[in-house]
Amino acid sequence: MRYFLGMASPPKRRVLVALVSTLVAVALVSSAALTVSAATNSAAPASTTLAPEPRSTTGPTATASPSPTATASPSPTATASPDSTANPGPVKVRKPKPASRTQKARNVPEFPRDTHQGRRIVYDKALMTVWVMGERDQVIGRYPVVGRFDRPVMGTYKIFSKSKVAYNPNSKVTFNHMMRFTYGPDTKSPIGLHAIPRYYDGTEMHSVKQLGLAIAAGGCVRLSEEAAAAIYKWVKVGDRVIVLPSP
Repeated sequence: MRYFLGMASPPKRRVLVALVSTLVAVALVSSAALTVSAATNSAAPASTTLAPEPRSTTGPTATASPSPTATASPSPTATASPDSTANPGPVKVRKPKPASRTQKARNVPEFPRDTHQGRRIVYDKALMTVWVMGERDQVIGRYPVVGRFDRPVMGTYKIFSKSKVAYNPNSKVTFNHMMRFTYGPDTKSPIGLHAIPRYYDGTEMHSVKQLGLAIAAGGCVRLSEEAAAAIYKWVKVGDRVIVLPSP
């Protein structure tokens, strides 16, 4: 190059110098570009796997649809056919019919026909029936009896004494399980609940089959031996005795 520069004329020399400067500058720029490219390529990761695209935060978020819950389909309810007797409708309550000396009461209800509540004994003279009622107004016992319509009069009484065995020397009879609650209107003799009277020889005054009839001569309320024993064990002095009216 020195040869050409030395041999050329001054104007041409200047042109050549400018051309050479330009070529040198271009060479320097190219060299710098190659250096930067090499540095960039050496810093890049070796893996060629594409990174996953970021999930969009603006679009709707996909949620798992709930799986349907299995519910038992209701089983069909059996309905009674029109001619079915499963639901016969309201039961007609028959009116009680009173007892007499020859006919026992009919349609005797489960519960007594009084308006009282709580622990008590109810004697229905019309039906010749006695109910023993508990504290919660439940029926503890219901028994047919023998009595008479005109005594004792209707009202509320109280048991005032009890005797395992009582006697009547005039009639020569015994009364087992006597529970006294009032007195007779004429003789002032005690009236109570007790077992069917027995003569001194042990014979009953009447049979158990006659319980439920109004055939008594006195004013006491006669029960079977078993019923009298059960009530005697349950009843306490001071318990109420409710006497309902006669027919």
